[in-house]
This record gives sequence, C-alpha cells and structure tokens, in this order.
Amino acid sequence: MKTWNVSTLDTKAAISLDDRGLYLESLCLNGEERGLKTQISFPKYYRAYPKDYRDVQCKKKFCWEYYSDCNIPGGVQILFRDNTAGCSYWIKVTGRKDIAGPVEFSGSLTNTGNEGIRLIPEDIYSFGFAFEDAPTAWRFMKESGVAEGVKYGPEKEVMYPGIGIYCDIVENEIIAETNTHQDFNAGGHIPMIYFEREMQGAYVAVEWTSCRIKAVPMTGGIKVSIDLQEDFSTNLPKGGVLDVPPVYVGVYNGDIEDGSNIFKRWFFLEKTPKTFLENENEPLTQTDQQFDLNVDGLGIQSVKWDYGWWGDEKLPGCEGGILCYYEGSWMLRSPFYKDVLERCGCKTLADFGKKVREMGLNWTMYVLLHDSQKALYPGDELTSVGPTGHSEWFTGRRIFGLCPTADLGNEECVEYLKRKLYEFFTSNYIGTWRTDFEPIPFASDKVNRHDANGTDVQYWCSKGFFDIVDYLLENIPGFRYECCSSGGSLKDFATMRRTSVFNNDDSADYESLRTTFYDSSYCFPPSQLQWPLNPDTFCPDCEAHYKGYGNKDFGFRSVIMGAVMLGSWCGSEDNKTLKYNLLDYYKEYVNLHNEKIKHLVRHANLYHILPRPDGIHWDGMQYGMVEIPENRICGASFIFKPSDQDGTRKRIPVRGLNPDITYSAEFYEHKAQSFVATGRELMEKGFEIELTEVCDSDIVFFVAK
Repeated sequence: MKTWNVSTLDTKAAISLDDRGLYLESLCLNGEERGLKTQISFPKYYRAYPKDYRDVQCKKKFCWEYYSDCNIPGGVQILFRDNTAGCSYWIKVTGRKDIAGPVEFSGSLTNTGNEGIRLIPEDIYSFGFAFEDAPTAWRFMKESGVAEGVKYGPEKEVMYPGIGIYCDIVENEIIAETNTHQDFNAGGHIPMIYFEREMQGAYVAVEWTSCRIKAVPMTGGIKVSIDLQEDFSTNLPKGGVLDVPPVYVGVYNGDIEDGSNIFKRWFFLEKTPKTFLENENEPLTQTDQQFDLNVDGLGIQSVKWDYGWWGDEKLPGCEGGILCYYEGSWMLRSPFYKDVLERCGCKTLADFGKKVREMGLNWTMYVLLHDSQKALYPGDELTSVGPTGHSEWFTGRRIFGLCPTADLGNEECVEYLKRKLYEFFTSNYIGTWRTDFEPIPFASDKVNRHDANGTDVQYWCSKGFFDIVDYLLENIPGFRYECCSSGGSLKDFATMRRTSVFNNDDSADYESLRTTFYDSSYCFPPSQLQWPLNPDTFCPDCEAHYKGYGNKDFGFRSVIMGAVMLGSWCGSEDNKTLKYNLLDYYKEYVNLHNEKIKHLVRHANLYHILPRPDGIHWDGMQYGMVEIPENRICGASFIFKPSDQDGTRKRIPVRGLNPDITYSAEFYEHKAQSFVATGRELMEKGFEIELTEVCDSDIVFFVAK
C-alpha cells in the first residue's frame, strides 16, 4: 500500500493505493476528518473496434495497474497502465499551501496502442464526504438569458419559471448538469454543488463545459461522482489523448457564505487570468461605442464594438432583421462604424486601435465564429463557400436564425482561427476578444474529432475553442478574453479561468441582472460577473425602454456591484453625449465604482445579506474585508427596496468586518442616517435603514476611522 499527502492552507488530503485501486483515504480540515474513504473512479470501458460503437458486446473493462508516481509542484502525479487495452492514464492531485481552498484532481488518458479505441469512461471521479445527517445540496442555474422567477418588463408581465437557486436534502440522487446550449436559460446548472449541514460544508466543482455532478446518500455521509454527461463516448485514435477535466474538492466550516468566499478567493488567486489578477483596474469599466472617444472624466476604461461592424446587408427572415451575412468576416463594412473612424480622424481599423491604445483605453471587439456564407474577399472570410471555403468546418446549427457555427472539433479550422485571429487582433491593436452565439457548438452533424451528432461534440469543440483562447492569451501580451455567450450560457469554470469577465445574463434588465448576480456570485468571483445594461431602462423620460419602475440612481446602484458594461439603446444624436442626462450619471457612478467599490469587488468577501431579489421585498448584498485598504473603505452594503409592500424600515445584517476596528457607516444618499460603530457592534446588531420612496435604494460604506 502507498499513500500520498496533498495539502492546502487548511485542508489535507490523503490518497492511498492498494491492489483494488486508488482511494481518497482522508480529507481533513484543520485536523478534523471530513471525508469518507472512497475509491476514485477512473475511465471504465473501451471497445477495440470503434467503427460500430453501438455494439455493446465489444465493450471491455479497463484493468488499470499502478506503474509509477512522481512529485510535481503542489502535489503528486500517479501513472497507471493497461497493457491489454494499450492505454496509460495519469492522475494529478495538487493543492496550494499558502491559501485556504480545495484540493484539485485532474487526469489524462493516452492511447499508446497500435489501433484506435472507443472510449466509454462513465464516472471519471468519485469522492466521499462525512455528514452525521443528510446535508442540503445547493445548486445554481446559469440563467443565461433572464433570471428565473423574476417578473420584468414595463408591466412586469414576463417571467422565466424557476427559482434560480435549488436547495434539496440529499436523500436521493441529486444532479447538477451543464452543457454549451446557447438558447436562453438552456445551458443547465453551473457545474458546482455545495453541501451543508449544521455549519459544516463541502463542495465539488468541475472545470468543464459539459458534465454532470451526481450526489447520493451513503452510510456516514454522501458520495459524489462526476461524468462527461450521460452516455458519453468518443473515438481515440492511436496516440490520441483525452484530458479528463479538473475537479475541485473542498470542505469548510460555517455557512455557505463562508464556504463560497473561501472558494471564490482561491479561484481568483489560483485560476484567474494573469492579466486580470495583476491589473488593479480590472474589471475594466466598459461602454459601447456610442459617443466617439469622448470619455474624459467618465471613468470609462474600455470601448466595445458590438454585433454587425462587419456587414451592411440584412437577410430577409432573420431574427429581428439582423444582419446574418459576413458573421465570420474580419473586414469593416458597417456605415455606422466607418463614420466612427472618420470622426476620430482614422482611415483604418489599425489607425483607430492605435489611437484607442494611445489614449490609455482598451478596445473590445465582438468577433463571431460563424460561417460568413460569402466569398467576396478570399482570406477575409471564415466561410463554407467559394475557392477558400470549407463546408466541413461548420455545424448545421444556427443560433437565433443566424449563420452556422464553426465546428471547433475540426483541427484544421482551429489552426486557421488561431492564425487569423492573432493577425486581426495584433495588427489592429485590439485588447479584448468578445464572443457570443455559441462559440462552443452544442451539436454538429459533421464527423471531425467527434462523431456526427455524437455525445462527444461538446467535449471536442470545447477543446478546440480553449486551444484558440489559450493561444491568444499566451502569445499576445496583455490580451483579454470576454465572454457574452447570450448572457452566460458558458458560466462554467473552464471558461471562467480564461475570461476577464462574462455576462451575468442577457436581459438588459437591472432587476434580472441583480438577481443573476445574486445567484452566480455564490460560485464565481464577483469581479468577473459583468452587468451588460442599457440605462434607458431606468430613465422615466424614455417612453420606448423605461421598465416602469425605479429611477436612474436605483438602476446605476444595481449595476456597479460587479463588472460595469453600459450601452444606451437610444444612442447619441450628436456622437458626443447621450439622452436623458445619462453621461452625468456615467460620470457619477462609474467613477464611484472605480474609486470606492472596485477594490472591494476584487479583494473583499461578498455576502448575500438579504433574500434573493423578487421585485417586491427588500434585497441587498454586502462586501466586507478585515484589512484596511489605502482608501480605508472596508465594506459596502447595497440596499434595494423595489416596492412599498415590505415597509419603509429594515434592519440590515453586517458580516466580514474587523470586530476591533471602529467604522463610520456612511450612507451615500441618505446621509443623515450615517453613524459610527465598532465592527463587533455592526456584526452583532446590524444597522437600521429607512427608505421612504416607493422604489428606493442606498449604498452604505464602512470606512475605518
């Protein structure tokens, strides 16, 4: 028997090996056992004759045998072989000793034989957690389009069903399943489950785009297993490699607020892109290209070009009259954006990009991986037609009636995109690539690295997409990736670890965004959750887009809790300003975010201090940090009263401050209610606030005296 120990700052995992297999022998939190001995699953079955992969008679079970092990930074790598199958499999177990957080497992299977095989892995991991009684499992929907269960619209007449956060006692099988499906609210769960019972907790999160987490009760606790979705199988040619996605396994003391803050801090420090982690200006405040480059004094750090800059035609019958041509093009054709260049004294995209960079701004460019369906400019088009066309590069899937998506299971297509995108971004001084409309296809009718309409399409297309993103991040200094994906269809950890920011949802509704932020911020660092909002929706003077409640202060206070992204639907009449006095509000609230809130978004813990927003009752969230930053602002409570049905006064809980420090609780609007108290008093008693307007709000800053 062999044993290996892997540790984080607070957790120690013991991995043991005997003649029956590899086990998670122990999982101790500060010396207290919180694990149950569980055999760790390995890829289970294969077939030697992959052509007829439906022939179950050919299925064989792997017989993995220990071969060797070696120390690696932070942990151990253990190698197994099955000489009959002609395959090797290594599993890595690592931990970061300087911060609290999970132990990470990852694996990789290589076909070392002389023939291809059909791989049917089934469960790829399994772990056991000790609980005296059945714990409650917390699962979170991606809510990529609109928040579940929140009514929105001018008359609050629209609502997506569901409750967003699902809490179930693990008495039967509990499943969290995720995929790359792009349609609104179709992508499933965030691939993570928290388990809680009497101020003790555990969690499992998978760093992948298409997978399932399954939890079942067992004697003394629960067993959790992970697979690459039900019935997953794939061909693995000679020399082929299937990387088994990383999984994070953690335990903690306290409630879910404590556990989620430990996990998110670990993820931020361990997984966030280096350009994001090291830049204190992140998340960059961003606006659509609507008033040239006149952003002085507004606090704006990035400008975004959105859908359609590549085309000037509309295809009849397309969704909303949308363009539908040239979606895989890198050539400027739009009259609107051509006018932008002219007004800025530029002739080319490169001229504009250079000017943006010289002004100290970032330029974000929206680029789709779709079929242009044109061949007018050879070499400029990602296209299926003409002399440079490749029909085999595209799926049969069209998102919202648009052009077919690129099949990133095709390795030739992936290499082409690496080269073209690198050339496009570097030659034009573009700092950020923004994707949308299913950059990772959900389905494909082609045979590439995957089967036609196979269960492995999402896996291999994810591999191809991440190859592209990783190549750009590694080879373009300071480059950023930004994920729209219809407002969060790719809310998963594999995407997040490469992403500076991604959209909370695609509603452009501040109540929906406040709700999806509430839900998703249990799993992801709030600094990377972007609020794409059109402020016309909270301007009472805007008859076309006003949502029928709230005001500009209520709306802006909703959207500066995370990553700021603004764009007015009404646009500009003179290319210098926006209607409804919006630029004055940009100046006030974007600068407030940069100066007083952003450091909290990056470095403080986040607490869900009031119930999930429902458009009726008070809701609110709070940042808190024990340390005293340079500006001495150690926390902030964002309080919202969306209606008068829950009274005008509320006692607000406070968490995460230093009990031994005296704070000035400074109300941003209702200044007369400001007061002074110690951190201990605040955390024991909270504070009372009065909001008298029918739809009212405030921000309370906790400033160290």
